[in-house]
Amino acid sequence: MDQNRIEQYPEPKDEKPLFVNEPWLIDASMFKYWEWKCEPDAEEDNVRVYLPLDLNRKAILRRLKTIINHYEWSTEENEFDFSADVDMLIEQIRIYDQFWTGRTNVENGKHSEKAVSLVKEFIKGLENIPDGCAELFPWETIDKLKKEFGIEIEDGYCE
Repeated sequence: MDQNRIEQYPEPKDEKPLFVNEPWLIDASMFKYWEWKCEPDAEEDNVRVYLPLDLNRKAILRRLKTIINHYEWSTEENEFDFSADVDMLIEQIRIYDQFWTGRTNVENGKHSEKAVSLVKEFIKGLENIPDGCAELFPWETIDKLKKEFGIEIEDGYCE
């Protein structure tokens, strides 16, 4: 049996990670039951494992491409699952934005330039999802991202 690399310390000694206690960002099954909890399960045999999650432009866009390739078309049948998977990436973008907003001393209430640039690219990916007659996704998600990140509205998407 192969052994996993287990760190002895909760934080690696050589780098300072950003700790985010949002397990639903990794465990998509929590979406299915709407268990939005950050505390470890109370099960007697529970072992909570923290996995590193790299948040950078390339990784987030790669994850989006993987999700789009998985679903291929946005249809009525898959739009809830498709949307839930994309929403996890949007939360990753928000964490990325929080980090860069703090690091670059962005004015309170504004978004970092890095996040706005990433969201523009992310929206382009969403706009290229083939339409299989889904009712809301991805258009509603595109509208929300444009409003949240102050991106100019084009093509009459937003109300």
